[in-house]
Amino acid sequence: MKLPRLKIAKSTRATISGIMIAIASLYALAMAYDEARDNLLRFFIGTVLLVVIVMGGAIAVVALVRLLRKLLGTLSHDRDDSDGQ
Repeated sequence: MKLPRLKIAKSTRATISGIMIAIASLYALAMAYDEARDNLLRFFIGTVLLVVIVMGGAIAVVALVRLLRKLLGTLSHDRDDSDGQ
């Protein structure tokens, strides 16, 4: 039986799969070394916070670049219109 594909971009599916594999690997390591749950929870929360901060920074940089590109495009378009008059 073939499962229907989700309407998610291929790169997004790959990213989600990678994150799920990483979580499963961390869980397997924690169980193999009998790591205390509170230490594992602290490590996991710290890692998630780090990923969220990095993703937030990346989103901010992309938004800034797009805003600057749009602003420069608008300015150059206005300059082209004023040269024609």
